[in-house]
Amino acid sequence: MKLKACRQHATLIVRKDNFIMTSTNVVIVGAGHMGSAIALGLRRSNSFLSITVIESNPIRRNEIITAGIPSLECLSDPLLSDVLILAIPPQTFLEFSKRTPQLEQYPGVIISVMAGINIAELKSRLKNSKICRAIPNLPCAINEGVTALICAPRLSKDNKGLINNLFSTLGTYFHVKDENLIDDATAIIGGGPAYICYFATALIEYAQSVGFESKSAFLMTTKILQGTAALLEINQEPPEKLCQQVMTPKGTTELAINHFDKKHVRATIISGLKQSSRRSKILGGRT
Repeated sequence: MKLKACRQHATLIVRKDNFIMTSTNVVIVGAGHMGSAIALGLRRSNSFLSITVIESNPIRRNEIITAGIPSLECLSDPLLSDVLILAIPPQTFLEFSKRTPQLEQYPGVIISVMAGINIAELKSRLKNSKICRAIPNLPCAINEGVTALICAPRLSKDNKGLINNLFSTLGTYFHVKDENLIDDATAIIGGGPAYICYFATALIEYAQSVGFESKSAFLMTTKILQGTAALLEINQEPPEKLCQQVMTPKGTTELAINHFDKKHVRATIISGLKQSSRRSKILGGRT
């Protein structure tokens, strides 16, 4: 399935196909939460894809191995892979680039999922122009993620096709034309699951406080989120419309929403997103 929806700055490409070249060798540097999620999602979607995770932390490395994915301590010969995914903390990128001068000769595609480090910086430090930036999120681990992409201008059509195929297996992806939007995507996409879980925690805490068992509180909260997301996706209508449908005039839900508005909850959320986006720029040395 392929659906395109054009916007001023972005083209949304919803893909659920699982086609990917079986000969593709992928090396993921970093087994933190995002690196691990990508590795798990790729393994789930294509058992013939060759995946290796580089992780110096022995505990994380063992966790990856236990999950059935090969993991090594050091990046010994990256030139043998087709795709190199950098999932390391942005604060460690400078040191990483100094330790990997061989990437100047790397023939494959380098994909960075690091917040803040822009394409110009990646090209300058790695001495390589086959660069793509990606901002995925943790649901990639179960192939339900969403990823924002921007590729270096001279990346070949075949390279872009490979990148698209990789991220289509992890869920939904879209390309942006303005790299500045990647910082905002970091705030929205990367942090999105945390914001949803923050709200879910409030629902669960309230449910438990009024007498629901913890299992019931968790179940109804997750099903509320799941059902609402499915309804929004199927109807393709603004969330505000669904909100109005639930808010009976002078009813219980309207009272709660009005209380949120008086406390400036929506404005506070937007302000937090701006702070997150600003932090992404700072991590990349841009203020």
